[in-house]
Amino acid sequence: MKLLVLDLDGTLWDHPDASRLSPLYEFHGDYLVDSNGQKLRLFPGVREFLEWASGRFILSIASWNIEERVRPILEGFSLWDYFLFPKIENHPNKADMIRTTIGELQSTGYDVDGVIYVDDRTLHVEDVRKALPNLKFIHMWVDAKSFEELRELLERMGW
Repeated sequence: MKLLVLDLDGTLWDHPDASRLSPLYEFHGDYLVDSNGQKLRLFPGVREFLEWASGRFILSIASWNIEERVRPILEGFSLWDYFLFPKIENHPNKADMIRTTIGELQSTGYDVDGVIYVDDRTLHVEDVRKALPNLKFIHMWVDAKSFEELRELLERMGW
């Protein structure tokens, strides 16, 4: 089965650094307000995309963030349970995050036969491709301008 790895900041939601938000979070549908009044919004179609993708891929996360700040956001939006072995770590080495996820999946019996990485920035792509040369990268908001387009792109590519 293919592994679909998603970034968070700027990819699933509009905030550039969710680790800077201050708990307690107040949730209102597809957005939240932190204790300082800052907002974070899920991009339109995220929930529908994850529901669709969960039946076709193993879903995981590679995010340069602080898990203690970001996991409650995913849980508050009821998104946490879509992901297996998510990596939310306070360093930029996404190649290591993805490699670790693949190892954990394989050690628990999953057969990973391809990796697709979706991020709104290309900052980490070169390092990730060096570590995982067969990885497919989708540049969110460039290759796909919405989550509907992302779904259509994945379908067209036969993934």
